[in-house]
Amino acid sequence: MPRARRIRIAAAAVATIASTAGAVTPALAASRDTTPPTAPTIIYAQGYNCLQVIVAVTRSTDNVTPQPQLRYTVFANGKAIGSVPDRGDDAGVWAWLQNVLTPGPNTITVEAEDAAGNFSRPSSTDVVIGYPC
Repeated sequence: MPRARRIRIAAAAVATIASTAGAVTPALAASRDTTPPTAPTIIYAQGYNCLQVIVAVTRSTDNVTPQPQLRYTVFANGKAIGSVPDRGDDAGVWAWLQNVLTPGPNTITVEAEDAAGNFSRPSSTDVVIGYPC
C-alpha cells in the first residue's frame, strides 16, 4: 500500500475517533446518572371495594431523565403493588390499581424511578382501607 494512502486512512481514523470521543449516547448518560429523582407527594389515596386503590401523586423531577419518562411504583405495606408511567399531566400522576390491597388498613407510599434505575425516597404515606368484594 502506498505511503500516501496509509497516511490518509490513518488521518481519517484519527478524525473519526476525535469526533466521537466527546459524544455521549443517551444510554451512556443514563448509566452515569447516580442522582435519584425527587420524592413524590401523595395528593390522594382511597381504598375501594374488591381491594382496589386509587392513588395520585405530584410529579417528580430528575437531573437527567425528563418528567414524562419517569416511572412510579406504588407500595402497600412495603410491597410493590403496581407501576405507573408519567402520562405528562401537570396535575400529577395517578393510578387505579385493582385487587391489590389486603382487607383492612394499608399504608400506601410511592417512589419515582429514573431511566438509570435510581429510585427516589418514598413519598409521604397515607393509610387506606382495603374493602373485600
